[in-house]
Amino acid sequence: MKRLSIIVATMVLASLLALCVGCSSQSSSSSASAGASASATSASSSATAASKYASTGKLDDGEYTVAVTLSGGTGKATVESPAKITAAGGKMTAVIVWSSPNYDKMVVDGEEYLPVPRAGNSTFEIPVSALDKDLAVQAETTAMSEPHMIDYTLHFDSSTLS
Repeated sequence: MKRLSIIVATMVLASLLALCVGCSSQSSSSSASAGASASATSASSSATAASKYASTGKLDDGEYTVAVTLSGGTGKATVESPAKITAAGGKMTAVIVWSSPNYDKMVVDGEEYLPVPRAGNSTFEIPVSALDKDLAVQAETTAMSEPHMIDYTLHFDSSTLS
């Protein structure tokens, strides 16, 4: 009888342990599902922004990031990519951060833009009329013996919108 009681007690404990392990793995599984769902939602909203821009040529008001490439000049300068894009009222503004603190103005579509106050490399907020098109800009550098305006081209790739 004592032996039967021990066997029954052991089986009950084993069953309880199995239940606890099952609950724990379900909880982990739920957490993993929630994380995967959040990642899928983020990827989905990125794809939505890119596809919406591709079909309408416009972005909903908000902040985005987009890959930007720089060409022109001597090839020594770079800009940070991805760049932050802000869409508001049907217009887009990009934050351009140069690889040098020696740029003191940019010219876009004939308008001059001064750097925004920020420690570190020269940073500008410039208008962007469209993504996926080359944007001709000039930037004045003071790194040489006297200031020089240099011609560059920026290209914002809408397929990378996030």
